Amino acid sequence: MSTTPGVDEAELEPLQRINRKTVITLVVLAGATWFLLPQFADLPEIFDEVRDANWAWLPAVLAAASVTYLGATLSLSGAIVQHVRRRPLFVTQVGSAFASKVAPASIGGMALNIRFLERQGVSRTIAVSGVGMNTIAGFVGHMSLIAVFLFWAGRDAFESFRLPDPKWLLVALAIMALLTALGLAIPPTRRAIVDRLVPILRRALQGMAGVLRRPDKVASLIGGSMIVTTSYLTAMYLSMRAFGGDLPFATAGAVFLVGAAVGSAAPTPGGLGAVEAALIAGLVAAGLDETVAVPAVFLYRLCTFWFPILPGWLCFTWLQRRDYI
Repeated sequence: MSTTPGVDEAELEPLQRINRKTVITLVVLAGATWFLLPQFADLPEIFDEVRDANWAWLPAVLAAASVTYLGATLSLSGAIVQHVRRRPLFVTQVGSAFASKVAPASIGGMALNIRFLERQGVSRTIAVSGVGMNTIAGFVGHMSLIAVFLFWAGRDAFESFRLPDPKWLLVALAIMALLTALGLAIPPTRRAIVDRLVPILRRALQGMAGVLRRPDKVASLIGGSMIVTTSYLTAMYLSMRAFGGDLPFATAGAVFLVGAAVGSAAPTPGGLGAVEAALIAGLVAAGLDETVAVPAVFLYRLCTFWFPILPGWLCFTWLQRRDYI
């Protein structure tokens, strides 16, 4: 019975409580903001850099960001033995730019790809296996490129970089372990990892045999994954050049690959906040002035994270109307 005269219980709105997922996301974003704020100490100089930027680089940055969707299309088609129509598959990869923003660790995009493949007649087992294999290929490719670019850059490229006191490394590892534990303590995140990500990766290992017997599929899988990573890397480098940054390509690539790997581990959609902090810290440590590093990173994220949301949503709705998902 309602304790307020004239108010029916059915009319009462349910209370909205803050859950642990929201708390951990806010903590990560607060930590990233705490790091990013000091980088804006030279705000007038940053504004000068933005005003004097060579915006002729912008189309090249957008083009490099767009190529990632072609690479993602090739990679996923290589992970599935069964033939899949390329055009709607490409549209699905663009749609993932919207779907992946609603869940951490790109789980939203993975779920969209699985749904699309199932609607194309691919069995759920093969769809899950293919998406998992695609994820593994992306991870292995990223790690391989890190090794290549670190070797290419060499020690001379990081003369301005000084290793921190070992105790701070231990502190950083402890913080990462704490964030991981907190993330796993959140039921939705834990269920997403245990119920979705782990089975996907397990089935991917089981489904590798069929793909490995097809050299064309292997080439598409590996080549597509490499295209995705190198296109993002190129977009970051071109963003830096737009603001007059002069780091060598090898150095900028090494910083990007390491920073993106670290930042993407954050339990926020697309590594929001953490990726920006990691990339800015890496570029500054490699010798780039912070008045250049800050706007360069934000231009890169604008072109690769924020701008694709609208076309991603349009592609998502198109896929729904055409009954592809």
